Amino acid sequence: MLNNIEKYQRAFSSLINKLKNNESILAAMVFGSVLTGDLWEGSDIDLFVICKNKINNKGRIYTEEEGIKVHIKLISKEKFLTLYDEELAGGFIHRVFLSSRLVFSKDDEVTSKYDIGRYYPDIDREKWNMVYFSDLLKSIEVCKKYLANNGTYMAYSSAIKAMEDFSKLYVNSSGYMISKDVMTMATNLNDKLRELTDELFFVTKEDMYEIINEVINFLEEDININIKKYTALLLEFMKEQEVPLSSEDILVNELFNNLNIRFERLLNRMLENGIIKRKNRNYKDEENNVLISENVYFI
Repeated sequence: MLNNIEKYQRAFSSLINKLKNNESILAAMVFGSVLTGDLWEGSDIDLFVICKNKINNKGRIYTEEEGIKVHIKLISKEKFLTLYDEELAGGFIHRVFLSSRLVFSKDDEVTSKYDIGRYYPDIDREKWNMVYFSDLLKSIEVCKKYLANNGTYMAYSSAIKAMEDFSKLYVNSSGYMISKDVMTMATNLNDKLRELTDELFFVTKEDMYEIINEVINFLEEDININIKKYTALLLEFMKEQEVPLSSEDILVNELFNNLNIRFERLLNRMLENGIIKRKNRNYKDEENNVLISENVYFI
């Protein structure tokens, strides 16, 4: 293994020297296995490389350096400076910023943007709480449906998905940044979660139904305890509104732009837990004709 690491180090150093000496390249960031140290014989060297000029294609380059596979994402300086602004903190690009290391930079603007991009505002963390929470509610619902219809194997698959969704929610709401190995991180932080995860992964066919129900009960209990924490931003938003809101009213608000949140599912769960109230409102067309009544929510 030592020889393998040395091989990657030589290839990485050789590649970085070539990039540094190229006047058209301004900076490079490394992420992935080379940075984390979990190398194996199939690992790539993963780099973000910022170029001086525009890139004509999507900029995904696959090459080799001294026999080691290399994956490079090329982006122009212009694109790099706007990249973070186009995506919510906590999203994929932001997580790359946080999990990467700036190997070199010849440009002060690029360096400054990299440093700023590693910041994770509380409001963005709370937005991602709702994304992960709505995903979790969906996974639990699917799992329950399969259990009710004796689809034990599909329920098992859904239970694993629910545990992964919960792991994202738990890690994010605990103040950490999620990663590809989010379940390992979550189980290191939560002993009960680790115990249930082990039971779920190594369950026998005879005990599968029982363990899946244990998982659901664990997730439901956590939701009942922490639902106000997971929906804090939405509750604050609703308190500031002067009228009851439908899920669509909330979805189209600029505060929640570009977020994949199932608001009706969130609102229903908040209603079940007695946090908010619901009533009906007439839905009208442009000529003020009543078409149907819709659910609206308020505090």
